[in-house]
Amino acid sequence: MDYLTSFVIAIGSWLTLPGGSWRPSAQDVAEASAQLEPYVARQARLAGEALPSWNTYRFQYRGQELNGRKVIFVNAFCSAPSDLVVTEVVEAYDGGPCYFRAYWDPIEKIYLSVSFNGHA
Repeated sequence: MDYLTSFVIAIGSWLTLPGGSWRPSAQDVAEASAQLEPYVARQARLAGEALPSWNTYRFQYRGQELNGRKVIFVNAFCSAPSDLVVTEVVEAYDGGPCYFRAYWDPIEKIYLSVSFNGHA
């Protein structure tokens, strides 16, 4: 199967998004998943944000490039229309830390950044 073809792989509450420039392995996604909660919780504390319960989040991911390096783009949300989650990046223009995006470097095995939505 061509990795640029649209397909969905679910790993727990993580859904792969179609597109992207490379296909992360299940191990890449597992490592990103294991490190996400502690990283996001620390960044939320530093930003003065209170996260919703972690088990309310769902995650979308895909392999893409950022500044010439392979990363896993992670899009997280605690509410979204269910019909969009397998085909499109779920976006909201407010909602605070219920919505965030992060970038995982699978070579260095670190998160490079996270950005939380603002508040309306």
